Amino acid sequence: MAKGKGKALLFIVLIGLICASIVVLAAYAAELRIDNNKLIADNTLIQNEIDTLEIKIKAANNIEHIEAVATEQLGMIYADENGCRYLSEEDEPVGSLAMLIKENAYN
Repeated sequence: MAKGKGKALLFIVLIGLICASIVVLAAYAAELRIDNNKLIADNTLIQNEIDTLEIKIKAANNIEHIEAVATEQLGMIYADENGCRYLSEEDEPVGSLAMLIKENAYN
């Protein structure tokens, strides 16, 4: 009879260890699920930020936006009929560049 009780006790201890292992593994799986959900949430936030930045890049590369910034904020102006515009009257050359080159080449 003692042999049967020893086997029964060993069987109960083995079942207890298996049940304890199942509880520990379930707790570990729950912890992994929580970590995974946090990573998914962080990934969603980062993806939203990437999408927002892509929209801002497209808006900044828009030719109308570039032109507005150049003329309004940077003070750029369009060229005149000669293809250039000078900041002051003193900066404007007298005569044409081609004439100056010809005169310097043959004199």
